[in-house]
Amino acid sequence: MNQKTLDTLLALIGVGSFIAGLLEVLFGLVGETYTWQILTFGGDFTVWRGLILVSAGTLFFFAINQANPIQKKAQAVLACSMIWIIGGIEILSTVLNSVTGGEGAWINTVSEFLSHYYGPFTPSVLLLPISIVLVILVRSNEANNG
Repeated sequence: MNQKTLDTLLALIGVGSFIAGLLEVLFGLVGETYTWQILTFGGDFTVWRGLILVSAGTLFFFAINQANPIQKKAQAVLACSMIWIIGGIEILSTVLNSVTGGEGAWINTVSEFLSHYYGPFTPSVLLLPISIVLVILVRSNEANNG
């Protein structure tokens, strides 16, 4: 993968995470929940998730301006790891909330269990597979160069 393609990918993911982070912070400060198709902004710790996404987007932008390709890839992986942390926390939260039952029940029924996984999802969960693909591309590029 050449530098121009990597810069384009970093810019697209950076813009996506930066805008999603700004919207998370905005809806967190207002205290509202907004849902659009499979994407939702709101819930617990929305401001913190938004700040982390804004920081990850900023790291993607800084990575574009790095002249050293090793530093560029390192900053991209660091920004992806920030997305993985909050995306992983959201996935863990969904799994743990789906197991417990309602009043008087220890475990949910199968239909109630599966109803937690239909969505809508936070931006960090939707950015998670994109960031994993980016790290795989960076890693495969390192293996080809080495």
